[in-house]
Amino acid sequence: MPELPGGTPAPAHAYVPGQTARHPEGWFDPLKTVNADPFHSPAMRAGLDYLHAGYFWECHEVLEAVWLALPDPSSERHMVQAVIQLANARLKLAMGRPKATLRLCAMVQEHLVAGRASRPIPGATPTDLLEWATNAAELAAQAADGEL
Repeated sequence: MPELPGGTPAPAHAYVPGQTARHPEGWFDPLKTVNADPFHSPAMRAGLDYLHAGYFWECHEVLEAVWLALPDPSSERHMVQAVIQLANARLKLAMGRPKATLRLCAMVQEHLVAGRASRPIPGATPTDLLEWATNAAELAAQAADGEL
């Protein structure tokens, strides 16, 4: 099975609802391992590998396990939620849903503010996340302008 640069198994394709086939049930279960330090867990690494490689649905699927393992409320949980919502925004952009993309990019920014006291996520700084969200919002705004 091919691997992404971070060592995470690559799915056969990126799942985009309404455009590509869904992955087999349970395919991601082995990747959802969360240890005592969720930020340095296999699930966190896999989720970030998927985000960087453009597997946005897959990123959300795996990072949900990390999010659930973190204390609620916590700044760390907000940071992981920012990554999940960024993946959702990029997925909605791929689905041709610019208004949903813009709404999700605003949520990314809100979670980054709420998570500002968090320790850093390896491989996803707040600056990186904000830049990716800003880029997605710009692309969505251009697409939304084309709808008018």
